[in-house]
Amino acid sequence: MKTIAYTALHYGKEYLGYAIKSVIDYVDEYWVLYSAIGSHGFRTNTPCPDTREELYWIAQQVAGDKLHWIDGEWAHEGLQRDSITEHCPDADVILVLDADEIWPETLVYTAQMMRSHPTAVRHYRAPIIHYWRSFHRAVLHDPAYPVRLIHPKIQNGEDTLHGLGHINHMGYAQRPAIVEYKLLTHGHRNELRTDFNWFRDKYMANAQEDCHPVGSDYWQPEPVNPLDYMPAFMAQHPYFNMEVIE
Repeated sequence: MKTIAYTALHYGKEYLGYAIKSVIDYVDEYWVLYSAIGSHGFRTNTPCPDTREELYWIAQQVAGDKLHWIDGEWAHEGLQRDSITEHCPDADVILVLDADEIWPETLVYTAQMMRSHPTAVRHYRAPIIHYWRSFHRAVLHDPAYPVRLIHPKIQNGEDTLHGLGHINHMGYAQRPAIVEYKLLTHGHRNELRTDFNWFRDKYMANAQEDCHPVGSDYWQPEPVNPLDYMPAFMAQHPYFNMEVIE
């Protein structure tokens, strides 16, 4: 049974190496589908803060000879993500690994084993928590789970991985410059809130309620011990002990 992980990549050097490390021992191959201009439907003249060379170096250092790198350009994010099945037609298990998402070991192991389950389906959504301005505050109860496990040889069906750990989403625990760039190419840019300046009034102000850039009743950060959720090696991250990431 062949297991791969892939990342649809444009930027993400702050956590990319840690994301790869969280799954690399469980996969046969790791693929990067890299776009120099992004694929989220929006373009910007602002230079990307991460270069291809930086990202490639990080991926190569962590993934080693498991790394397969594809340079491409896609009209939208869905095409970029879906192209993995063209490059890996023999894969039995695909882990969808975003550059800012860290998997706990229990979830990786269970995801790999699900392919042998008699009721296995094509798509599995994974529980996820969202860190807010630090490693020590997070949104714990967002029910909008993303698809992060694919069985490409199974035709249909969808389910959720329950009770096996949460993916640690670090997208809002990054330097402000990265988050500001993220907003320029965001897949939901046309849905971003307009009743106030979210970046100034929520992110930079380190607001502690109603924090989602589009809007969600569930985005109320609360204190966490990050090592209750993420691998122990994340304590080595340079942001781990920062009260607020700047």
